[in-house]
Amino acid sequence: MAIWRRISSYMKTIANETAKKSFLAHEPKTQLEHYLAYYIGRNDPGYAVLVTGEWGTGKTYQVTKALPESHAYYASLFGLSTPQEIEAEVFARMFPDKAMWKKITDKIPAVNVGIPGAVSMPVSSLATSLANTFIKNTVDASKPLILDDLERCAIPPKELLGIINRYVEHHKCRVIVIAHDEKIVGGFQEAKEKIFGQTIKIEPDIEAAFEHFNKTLVESGREDFLGELKSEVLRIFKESNQKSLRILRHVLEDAQRLMGCTEPRHRENNAAMIEMTRLFSALAIECRSGELSAEDLNDRVLASLRREQRQTNGNAEAPESSYNIADRRYKSVKLTSDILNDQVLKSTLIYGNFIARDIRDSLDNSSHFIAAQALPTWRKVLGFDTLDDEIVQPALKDMLERYEKREILESGEFLHFVAFRMMMADEGISQETILQIVDGAKAYIDDLLEQGRMPPREAGRRWIDRFDTGYDNHAYWLRRAYEEQFTEILNCLIDARKKAAKLRYPDLIPSLLETLKVDGEKFFEKVCYTEDGTIEYEDIPILADISAKDFVDTWLASPKGGWYWIGTAVKERRNAAHRESSLEPEIAWSAKVFEEMMRRAENENSLAKLRIIRAAKRIGIKSAHEPAS
Repeated sequence: MAIWRRISSYMKTIANETAKKSFLAHEPKTQLEHYLAYYIGRNDPGYAVLVTGEWGTGKTYQVTKALPESHAYYASLFGLSTPQEIEAEVFARMFPDKAMWKKITDKIPAVNVGIPGAVSMPVSSLATSLANTFIKNTVDASKPLILDDLERCAIPPKELLGIINRYVEHHKCRVIVIAHDEKIVGGFQEAKEKIFGQTIKIEPDIEAAFEHFNKTLVESGREDFLGELKSEVLRIFKESNQKSLRILRHVLEDAQRLMGCTEPRHRENNAAMIEMTRLFSALAIECRSGELSAEDLNDRVLASLRREQRQTNGNAEAPESSYNIADRRYKSVKLTSDILNDQVLKSTLIYGNFIARDIRDSLDNSSHFIAAQALPTWRKVLGFDTLDDEIVQPALKDMLERYEKREILESGEFLHFVAFRMMMADEGISQETILQIVDGAKAYIDDLLEQGRMPPREAGRRWIDRFDTGYDNHAYWLRRAYEEQFTEILNCLIDARKKAAKLRYPDLIPSLLETLKVDGEKFFEKVCYTEDGTIEYEDIPILADISAKDFVDTWLASPKGGWYWIGTAVKERRNAAHRESSLEPEIAWSAKVFEEMMRRAENENSLAKLRIIRAAKRIGIKSAHEPAS
C-alpha cells in the first residue's frame, strides 16, 4: 500500500509539472492570463483566487480560454446545497473514470456516493460515512480546481468558504473561484479576505467574444445573411457601453434572424441594410438590458419631438423618457428611423416573432425603398428636412388645394396637415394664426359631416388608436404652444365620426333585422362576440335605433331554434352597456323590448304564451318596470 502511495504521488508530480509546463508554454496575452500563469506556476500557494465581474461579462469564458479544461478541473456549484454534494462534484471531476468510484462500491456495497453512475440503494450509516470520508479525502491537486457559480450555491457563505479553504490548506490545491462578487461580498467580506489572496475583476473582451459568436454562427450550418454587416452589430454594441456578452450574443443571433426575413432586393440596398441593422441592434440592446419596454417602442417619433418641444420651450429640466435617454447613447443611428416600424420592433424585440411579411412591408414603406416622388403628399410635406424644395413645395401647394376642396378624408392625413400648418404658424412661416387654423379645421369637419362624406367611426374600443397620436407610423408635429388647440380639433373629429356612424344606422338596420329574421345565431355574432374575436357592432349602439315593436315583430317571425341566441344577444348587450358607456342607450331599449315581449305573450294561449315569456326572461330583466339605467 505504501508503494502504491509513493507511485501515485510521483505520477501526480509528473502530471502537475506537465500541466504547468503546457500552460506556461503559451504566451499570456491578458492580465488574467498573466496572473494565472504566475498562480499555476506556484506549488502550494496557500490561498485561492477570486475571479469576479458584472453579469454577462464572460467570466467563465475568459477563465476557460486562459486555462483550458485539459489543464484544470472545472466544477459548478450551481444548485448544490450541502458540503457532501460539493465534495462529490469535485471528486467526479477529478476522477471521471468510473473505475475509481467503482472500487468504493465494491468495498462498500450499494453505497450512493452522489456521483453520476453510482448505485442508489439504502445503505447503513457506517457505509455512507465511509464513502463520504473516502470522497472527502481523495483529492488530486495535480491540476488547479476551478469552482464556478459561487453565488448560485445554496450553502451558507461562511460554511462554503470553509470548504474552499480546506481544499487550499489541507489538500494543497490551487483553487480559482468564479463569482459575481457584488452578490456575495456582503455575506462574508471579512472571511473572504482571509481565503482569497487575489481578486481579479474581469472586463469583457468584446472583440474576442464577438469573433467567437461570429464563428459559432457561421459554423452552425445556417446561411449567413448578415455577412459583413455583423460588424455593424459590434459597432452599436460598443456605442451602447453595455458589458454583457450574453446580450451581444443574443443581439447578433436576432440580427441574423431579422436579415433572414429580407429579400435579395432588400439586401442589395447596402445603405438600407446598414441602417436597419444598426437600428435593430440598438433597440435590441436597450430592451434586453431592461432600459426600454414595449411601451417605449410606441410612437418613437413622438417621443423625440416632445424632447425637442421641451428644449424649445425652455423646459430642459423636465424628466426625460427612457427612450430619449437611450437615444443619446448612439451616434451611428437615429432611433426614430422609419426603416422598421413600431409594430415590427415590438413583435421582434418583445415577443420574439419575426414575421417576414411584416418586416418586408416595413422596409418597402421606408424612405429607402419608396422613391420621393412616389411618397404620399403629406409624407413629402413632413419630410421637408430631407427632401429638396422641388419636391416639398409642390406637395405643400397640393395639400393646400386639396384642403380647400375638402378632398382629404383620411383622419390621420387631415390631422398631420393641421398640425403641420400650426407648426408653420408658430414658426412665423405662414401668415395664419393658430386660432384661424382651429376655426378652419372645425369648419372642414362640419362640411364633411353635412355633405355625408365624413368617414364613420369604426367598431371596436381602439378605433381611435389609428390616428390619435400619429398616423402611419409618423407622429403629429406638436408643440406645447398649440397642443391644447390640436387636441380640441382631434376631439371634434372623433365626435363627428361618431355622428357619421349614427347617420348610417337607417341604412344598416334593415340588413341587421333581416339577419335577425333568418338566423338568430348569426345575429348574435354580429352584435356580441365570436370565436375569432370579431364583433361588427362591438360598441356601436345600433340596437337602440330599432323600435322595440319592429324588433319584437322580427324576433317572433324568426325560426324558434334561434330564439335562444336572440334573447342571449340582448342580455349580453345590456350587460356590456353597464361597462361600456357608448352602449348605454341600449339599457333603456332592452327594457322596452322586454315589456313588448310580455305584452305579446298576453295575447297568446297555452305553450305559445309560455314560449314568449321564457324567451323574454332570457334578457335578464325580472320586472318590466326596471329603471332604464
